[in-house]
Amino acid sequence: DGEIVYNTRVVVGDLRNQTPIFSHAIDHVVVNPTWNVPASIAVKEMLPKIRSNPGALNGYQVFANFDGKFRAVDPAMVDWTTVDMRRIQIKQPPGERNALGSVKFMFPNPYAVYLHDTPSKAYFQRDFRALSHGCIRVMNPWDFAAALLEHDPNVSAQKIQKMVGGKEARVNLTEKIPVHLTYFTAWVDENGELQVRDDFYGHDGKIEKAL
Repeated sequence: DGEIVYNTRVVVGDLRNQTPIFSHAIDHVVVNPTWNVPASIAVKEMLPKIRSNPGALNGYQVFANFDGKFRAVDPAMVDWTTVDMRRIQIKQPPGERNALGSVKFMFPNPYAVYLHDTPSKAYFQRDFRALSHGCIRVMNPWDFAAALLEHDPNVSAQKIQKMVGGKEARVNLTEKIPVHLTYFTAWVDENGELQVRDDFYGHDGKIEKAL
């Protein structure tokens, strides 16, 4: 009925990995998620670290493509100086150190963007929070889950939170919930005051130029 029922801080994509603007619908959550490291992060960020320090892969799993099938391999058996990263997949299994935290909220889309928990809680204390690779990190994911699932007859935040610590599990929502990823640099607050923020992604500048 036009009322805000929940409000929280998030971390969004940085300038090189901007969170896209689009609308979709959340249809499931994943508890104890595995992080499938995107190829771009594996090549640009992880590979240089692995080459200088093989221990950088502690806590990760490596899969190599043999005859069209990816199979688990010992990272020490991979020649990281000459490896073809198109034949390698790196995954971080569920756990306290997992980059996605304990839960992620899914609305399958061509951008591979979703909302998720994070072990990096300190980022939420910053005023500037465009720090991710494009996905959206949620400050208090279980409070968010409670608000999101309040009217779901079959799924609740308490129910899925009890699953934390086990294997990766998908939980489908009874009804899809619309989600709109938006970008505003100016708005009027509840006191009637104009609020203005920097056009960090440059969207306003592009619109102004087009007009």
